[in-house]
Amino acid sequence: MTLFVGFLIVSTLLCALVTGFIFTYAVVVMPGFAKLDDRDFIRAFQVTDGVIQNNQPLFMLAWVGSIVSVVPP
Repeated sequence: MTLFVGFLIVSTLLCALVTGFIFTYAVVVMPGFAKLDDRDFIRAFQVTDGVIQNNQPLFMLAWVGSIVSVVPP
């Protein structure tokens, strides 16, 4: 297996992981948020977004890594 194929496999897996996360968020979380009134929706979305951005290095690694791994050395 060449280095390019290795990067391609890693990129494919990371993109699939991020896609699964976004799909799950859209199918499970957003319909739940839709049942809230506007003020509660904004607050819940801000809290969820803050947790994802501040406390999830694994998510950020998958998100950024899927882009970086596409560029072969």
